[in-house]
Amino acid sequence: MVDIAFMNAAAEGFAALLFPDLEAVVHDVRSGRITHIANSFSRRKVGDPSLLDDLGELEQGADVIGPYEKNGANNRQLRSISIAARADSGEIVALLCLNFDVTALSQVQKLLGGFAAGLKPQPRPQALFNADWREKFNDIVEAVSVRQCVRRSDFGRAEIRQALIEAKVSGLLDIRNFIDYFAEYFEISRATVYNYLKAIAVDDGNG
Repeated sequence: MVDIAFMNAAAEGFAALLFPDLEAVVHDVRSGRITHIANSFSRRKVGDPSLLDDLGELEQGADVIGPYEKNGANNRQLRSISIAARADSGEIVALLCLNFDVTALSQVQKLLGGFAAGLKPQPRPQALFNADWREKFNDIVEAVSVRQCVRRSDFGRAEIRQALIEAKVSGLLDIRNFIDYFAEYFEISRATVYNYLKAIAVDDGNG
């Protein structure tokens, strides 16, 4: 039997040991919800949907998945590992996901030519991320940042609007509460987001 309480305690322990750079998230696969989160810097909370795809392809795999890389909020670069907890039948019933912020380390690596490279990342498991619209949005913001040569923290009207356009094209505006998330992410009002959308609609109509 899987001891969720022990996994929650383990999450707290890992997060305390590597605070403030590690976020630990426990997913209850049966309910499809986050059951515990320690040192949350991804703006998720207990009770949020896990946004995990079908885990069928992982059922026959290893219990330790990763390390793999992904983009987090505010241009964080994360190196992550997921640990599967199985029922006696072998079915995955919970996941402990450890997200380590390597942003500062990556910058040092670039300066020192590979210092502290660590384990070579594996391809990230798509089964965990195909349904994660936050991950898709982070990728959009990262792409705009690279193209415009502007850090996310320095985004102005043009960059924010471009991110909104690409989010719309990707179908993210159909996600419930996405407008609220977008406004909070860029620290702007909902009214400003809707004004951007109206301007985009006008431009589309003239195009």
